[in-house]
Amino acid sequence: MHQEPQPTTTAQRPVYANGSPTLPEPSRELAEVLQKGPFSRALHLAIEASGLSLDRIQYRLAQRGVKVSLTTLSYWRHGRSRPERPDSLRGVHILEEVLRLPANSLMSLLGPRRPRGRWLSHTPGSLDTERLWESPDGLTKLLERLEVPSTAQLTRLSVHDTYLLGADRSEKSLRVREVVRAEVDKVSRHFLYYRGDDPDRPAPLITSTRYCRLGRVRFDPESNFMVAELVLDRVLSAGDTTIMEFELECQSTTPAHFYDRRFRTPARDYVLQVHFDPAMVPARCFRYHRQLANAPEQDVQELWVGASNTAHFVSLDVSPGIYGVRWDWD
Repeated sequence: MHQEPQPTTTAQRPVYANGSPTLPEPSRELAEVLQKGPFSRALHLAIEASGLSLDRIQYRLAQRGVKVSLTTLSYWRHGRSRPERPDSLRGVHILEEVLRLPANSLMSLLGPRRPRGRWLSHTPGSLDTERLWESPDGLTKLLERLEVPSTAQLTRLSVHDTYLLGADRSEKSLRVREVVRAEVDKVSRHFLYYRGDDPDRPAPLITSTRYCRLGRVRFDPESNFMVAELVLDRVLSAGDTTIMEFELECQSTTPAHFYDRRFRTPARDYVLQVHFDPAMVPARCFRYHRQLANAPEQDVQELWVGASNTAHFVSLDVSPGIYGVRWDWD
């Protein structure tokens, strides 16, 4: 059982686990980082000084009722994400005990919690993710579990979606190619959001990736939301660009009637191709745009389905919102 360290004052120096008011020589760097930060460096040095493995730290957190994945602990340690949820912040207090640090020494390095939600300071003209989906609670829950950054670290410059349907009218696969630009330093991952229309089907499978690799994947069966982490093939600095390609294999037998892409931030261009099976081509096909999830359709235009059984459209200077294609089978 661990005892809560006593709070310190300006007249009292903190007492560490060895009973001394000063750290042993190997930990002097840790003492300095605990004063100035950053949080990730302090946590890394504290773990190194403790001699505990991440598995052991995870176990001790769980004993106190805080569940934190090994991946999340590693991300905190290397600065890829930071604790923000209430459970995570309580876990930081327990980490201070487990690692035998002064009370609030790690918490003080986090500073005030970064804002989330509608009043978040964000890129001018951008939309909150929750406004792009109806009933977004399931998505919000997944974003918190994966500790997805609340501000856009990557801007989509160009997106090309290729959506394939089968002879049974159901969706079969989605191929995506994205060109993105980092808006901040040390960007190493990108997140894919997907929501299916069939509540009885399993989540789609990400079957292939290029110029990135698949990381963590979480699915909420109640809302049918999936969030997948794509780890970039290099860490980006602000202004750097990269390309990502990936493919989703859909596992549905329910007829599909539309596909759309939701943009939180502006993009330079968006291309959507919908491939129909030669044995099942729709009677009519339309493109549309909606500003928000509950907004009416705008800019509705009928699309030709050519000899290749494909309909497509191209949007330039894409503003935040929803862009898609719908079709009538009969």
